Amino acid sequence: MLSSFTLADNIIGFIVDGSYDEFAVEKIQFEVNEKLEVFDKVNLYLEDTINAEISFKAVLKNLPFKIKTENRFDKVAVVTDRKWLQVFSNLEKLFSNAEIRVFSGQNRLEAIHWISH
Repeated sequence: MLSSFTLADNIIGFIVDGSYDEFAVEKIQFEVNEKLEVFDKVNLYLEDTINAEISFKAVLKNLPFKIKTENRFDKVAVVTDRKWLQVFSNLEKLFSNAEIRVFSGQNRLEAIHWISH
């Protein structure tokens, strides 16, 4: 299951609690594009849960979208306890104009606070 929420007008968040597959990628891209139609830049909050089934293939499928929209993100908070996803997110910092921070699951409130200010 993929849940989305809005923290503020220009902040969109997603929590993955189940399959993160091509359908989840498409849903995220659709909702982000809706925000980008209204705002020049948005902040993005991404969190996975222990029940998330994250496919590396789905993560890679999202790369072209990230490249196309990279200058439209101000901040990106990634909340995960998966080491490979933390490494991947930290590598993205090298190629992104956005300020990207990775948080552990126990620090999700810190992530929400950071993305909101």
